[in-house]
Amino acid sequence: MIIGLTGNIASGKSSVAKYLRDLGALVIDADQVARRVVMPNTPALREIVLSFGPGILNEDGSLNRRKLGSIVFKDQTARLRLEQITHPRIEEEINRQILSFKESSPDGVLVLEVPLLIEVGWHKKVDQVWLVVVREDVQLHRLVMRDKLSPAEARQRMASQMPQWEKMKYADVIIDNSDSPNATLAQVKKAWSKLLTQATH
Repeated sequence: MIIGLTGNIASGKSSVAKYLRDLGALVIDADQVARRVVMPNTPALREIVLSFGPGILNEDGSLNRRKLGSIVFKDQTARLRLEQITHPRIEEEINRQILSFKESSPDGVLVLEVPLLIEVGWHKKVDQVWLVVVREDVQLHRLVMRDKLSPAEARQRMASQMPQWEKMKYADVIIDNSDSPNATLAQVKKAWSKLLTQATH
């Protein structure tokens, strides 16, 4: 059973992924895979430097994600260019991990934590889509605090994504993470036990 876990920026996907891991799921975090494919001396990083210039590197030759983020969140063409470089490599690595999981744990539950699950069409790869949603005021506050952004920068990043209401059309399970961690955990546990019941029938 493969769950596609998604949600917009600062919605709390990672918290929900942690709860699912604690309940016994294996989690593949697309953001971690994305970080690995742009490590120093990788083909992807060389292509990014050719495309965006050496100014997006830190002094040690690693990718300065904040600098690159400030470029691609303002410019859709730049964002698409970056996605064309990274997405095929991320997909290749995730497919490899899915295959390995299916061979080693045929009865297990795998969670793909992918921010752009619906946008890139990966919702078709999974058995269920779990969407983490959050009230806009809470999302803005969390994003400003987490990424040390100004409210204007945070709003720009929020606006660059597919709206939550649109993603709801694709979701089998919706987890509202606007309130306390305990309230979120209760929703996750309920959806998890329903999933296990379905899987055994």
